[in-house]
Amino acid sequence: MLDRNGFSKKTYSDLIDEMEAKAKELFGEDVNTKAYTPLGIILRIFAWFQAILWDNVERVYNNSFPGTAEGVSLYRLGKLKGMTPLKADYAYGKIQITGEPNTTIEAGFVVGTKNNVLFETTEDCTLDGNGVGYAEIYAQESGAKGNVDAGAITEIIELDPNVHSVVNLEPTTGGRDAETDAEFYERFQNYPEKSGSSNIESIEAKLLEVPGVRDAIVNQNTSSVEKNGFPPHCIAPFVFGGSDEDVAQAIFSVAPGGIQVYGTTVVQVTDSKGTVHDIGFTRPETIQVYVRVTLTKGAEFPSDGIKNVRNKILSYIGGTDENGNEYPGLGLKQNVVHAKIVAAVLNTVGVDDAIVELSTDGINYFQSNIVVDSNQVAKTTYDKVVVS
Repeated sequence: MLDRNGFSKKTYSDLIDEMEAKAKELFGEDVNTKAYTPLGIILRIFAWFQAILWDNVERVYNNSFPGTAEGVSLYRLGKLKGMTPLKADYAYGKIQITGEPNTTIEAGFVVGTKNNVLFETTEDCTLDGNGVGYAEIYAQESGAKGNVDAGAITEIIELDPNVHSVVNLEPTTGGRDAETDAEFYERFQNYPEKSGSSNIESIEAKLLEVPGVRDAIVNQNTSSVEKNGFPPHCIAPFVFGGSDEDVAQAIFSVAPGGIQVYGTTVVQVTDSKGTVHDIGFTRPETIQVYVRVTLTKGAEFPSDGIKNVRNKILSYIGGTDENGNEYPGLGLKQNVVHAKIVAAVLNTVGVDDAIVELSTDGINYFQSNIVVDSNQVAKTTYDKVVVS
């Protein structure tokens, strides 16, 4: 039934009751509609098929609204804002190769971590006279597991006598799991309306579609004088994640002409006519968060309970666990809320009580929120989360 209060589905039981009442109205109160009678069997068969129909009608109704839609229906609603579901993406980075001087290592050379996360080079690499060279790498499998810490890639999978060692001097980035319906809906709620004009919301929307970008905030100064550290008549994007080149290209594609795109990172983008443009944006300052948790453990506290608590905190704040898996966590200008961490810890199986303390320097701890500005993002790592 559909009325001003919304849709109300009839259940199998409701349908049986209605059909039995109708049968008694037509054939008299003495008619036997028990489940073992011919009439009762027929009524229940019809009720069963109608219950399936009501289920389908309910799905059609729910798929009209973002909060209850799922799958393709949810993604079609997202298109009204210019959104598409984020597909799984591959992590990328660079490795240093050490070996015999002047040796050329062909593209496709496979390396990995001790946890068997595999990468391969995308270009030929010729070692210099000291036997050192550098090559771009991509993960062989898509997903966030490809985002590994600096120094994690040390294994030579395809042995080459001319190669002595490999290492990634910087973390690999850009790996992403396919977006779930729940993640898509959460992004839908915070996603700006996308328009054809070059306003700051359009630029934010475009940046959020860039592979590896987790969050973006675009500031602007429309005045004729410097304001809040921004030069006159400029836009100033703050972008968390994504490669410099991809971010700059996305900004250039929607930025208004004649307006300076300001930032501490400047990338040159060439347009279709060969003209070079300087596109600026700023990477956020990372606030390192230290967490100290003292648990009161119950009888049901499992053997891996401490790891479970730590991973819940990593999931909320964002950071890498001991296996190199990265949790997205908080975005730009999102405060670290002490109460949310306490709630996450207390919702862990076997935890009766907990004291949670936060710090930004690993020395001074307190039981209050960590405030994050628009040009900052809070992150942590498993070694900064101490649970006892």
